Amino acid sequence: MRRLLPLLWLLALPASAAEPPGTAPKIDVPAEVLSEFKVIEDLTAKGSIAEAAKRGQALLPKLKDAPAAKALLLRNLATLYGQQKHYPHSAALLQESLDLHALPAREVPKVLLELAQYAVAAQNYPKAEEALTTLIQQDPDPKPDYYLMLVDMQTQSKRYAEAAATLERLIARTPEPKPSWREMLLGLHHESHDLDACIRDLAALIEKAPDKPLYWQQLTGLYQETKQDKKALAVRQLMYERGLLRSADEIVQLAQLLRYQGLPGRAAEILQREIDRGGIDKTPRNLGLLADNWMEARELGKAAAALETSAALAPSGETLHRLGQIYSELRDWNKARQVLTRALTQGGLKNPGGAWLLLGMAHYRLDAKNDARAAFLQAKNTPAMTKTAQQWLEHIERETRQAKKPAH
Repeated sequence: MRRLLPLLWLLALPASAAEPPGTAPKIDVPAEVLSEFKVIEDLTAKGSIAEAAKRGQALLPKLKDAPAAKALLLRNLATLYGQQKHYPHSAALLQESLDLHALPAREVPKVLLELAQYAVAAQNYPKAEEALTTLIQQDPDPKPDYYLMLVDMQTQSKRYAEAAATLERLIARTPEPKPSWREMLLGLHHESHDLDACIRDLAALIEKAPDKPLYWQQLTGLYQETKQDKKALAVRQLMYERGLLRSADEIVQLAQLLRYQGLPGRAAEILQREIDRGGIDKTPRNLGLLADNWMEARELGKAAAALETSAALAPSGETLHRLGQIYSELRDWNKARQVLTRALTQGGLKNPGGAWLLLGMAHYRLDAKNDARAAFLQAKNTPAMTKTAQQWLEHIERETRQAKKPAH
């Protein structure tokens, strides 16, 4: 854990590092003890660690009236036992050294850190936490590593909220916290199910790294997890505006979310822009989605244009049927008749009776009553359309009879 400190040199130091040299009395040690210190150092230098530790242990009772010397010897003994991997004993010796309250002030933080390290090696995590907590409290400028060691131990014991609080103290006292610390804090808050804190963490991460898509995606997920769908959607839109939605699937998903939230016009605008510039493939599926959104936004002309493009790429009865429905709504009966005729010729319709009914209406509006009658008869064969088709047929018959009556 540390190199062995020369005992003779330590004994020559002032009792407190806070006191300038020469203002405090040096540690008073009998000559025979100094001689034994020299023997211990020589044994250590030769690698006779066990023998050095044995002689140091035997020397301790002779220092009961010299607490400063005893504290320093205990610290060096801890190092000797640590080199032999007797970590619990090393930790106990360091605690004994601290309890004497006789170490030079500048050595206390070092001893506390060594105690924490030996305690960890001995798997005595409560003692390690106690030492680190004391170290952080006593050190006027504790190193980030002290906090991070404490966070690690609290995390391993699944005390995530405590670990987060420790890490927050480190971040608060650091002018430029590392992004990895904030990411770690995010993970701790998530483990402790503090989702509001997670949102704050991600906002801080985005502020420092606004072009990192992962942070935005995680923020979206958190808003969705907390049922804040409008905020989740707002984040996705910001991602799109910043160019952080880089795949066609992500952009299509945004459009679907906008439509779900009652914003089909905005969804259609994004889809139209991306299809026009090649960000989304011009496929029947995407064009159909574009048309759906334009229709819900009551932009029927734009919906028709999308379906015309789709029909040109891959003609299908369903696409032509939908196009016929739009032209019927627009009262463009010529185009409605054309595309509905093509739809029925193409076949594969889910509701052929509906297509026949619309075609009959288009013929009727264009004053082609015989063609209208024929179309309504076809529609009448579909149970769902029977009643409406019959009403149209009866209407045509009444008009025909009325037209045959002589004028008075």
